[in-house]
Amino acid sequence: MTKFSLIPNPTFSVTANIPRAGADDGQLTFTFRHKTLEELRAMDEKLQKAAEGKSSSVEPQADYLMAIVDSWALPDELSRENVITLLKNYPRAFDSIGLAYTKELMGIREKN
Repeated sequence: MTKFSLIPNPTFSVTANIPRAGADDGQLTFTFRHKTLEELRAMDEKLQKAAEGKSSSVEPQADYLMAIVDSWALPDELSRENVITLLKNYPRAFDSIGLAYTKELMGIREKN
């Protein structure tokens, strides 16, 4: 019998595939914080407002990731500055991490 609870686990882990120029995608495992749909909608609205007129700034994206990421499988500390470094060095990282988070949160599973 499957265990089920109305209250989800507060965190869950997922590996995101981050595109790297001239190399295969890098795989980075994150432990994410569970968010409700309402919380995600509010965060998305805040991200969109913060990003208006700031096309080259990754800071709103870093703030978003800091709100959902509990830890990562890197020897470097999870900090806003290190997240900004990741986003600046790997331009598609935000999309890849966000997609991995959303797919797992929504239970979207890919079959082989």
